[in-house]
Amino acid sequence: MNAGVDEFGGVDLCHANAADLSVPVITGDTDALDVDLAIWDRTMQVNLRGFLLTTRQVIPQMLDRGAGAIVFTSSAASFVGEPARPSYAAAKSGVNALMRHVASKWGKQRIRANAIAPGLVVSDEMSEVIPEDLQRRTLKGTRLWRLGHPNDIAAMVAFLLSDDGEWITGQVVSVDGGVTLR
Repeated sequence: MNAGVDEFGGVDLCHANAADLSVPVITGDTDALDVDLAIWDRTMQVNLRGFLLTTRQVIPQMLDRGAGAIVFTSSAASFVGEPARPSYAAAKSGVNALMRHVASKWGKQRIRANAIAPGLVVSDEMSEVIPEDLQRRTLKGTRLWRLGHPNDIAAMVAFLLSDDGEWITGQVVSVDGGVTLR
């Protein structure tokens, strides 16, 4: 971050985007009775603690500059109640709570905070790795004709960070093709 501050004079905008989606972590995040505590701890470290550490770095910069906006990447898993992935869901639920805290605590100082909750996003590279049957099942659960692309997420993040999103704070926005309707 110091290089960015030195180069550009400070931090105005932040997209906090992290998750450990490695095969051992995803397949090991089984259920509340069986999940290995090392998997739980790793998931919390990356998917929640990392967001807190990012927040601690950018909020003082934004306060110094008089305004700012943060978008946290959450997940639909934070509110749909899946039969697996309790570590991931708990961590992303924590991200939503952290985002609401930031929006409440620093909103009057012109710092906005929101989260996006993506569905399955398939880049061209990922489409070759993610099994076709999973892609078909996921598409069947959407209300649109295609799965998400990285540009769909980038567009929502850009909007929430822009001046056009200036009156939006404390919200979790689903970007999932209508999988979740809230």
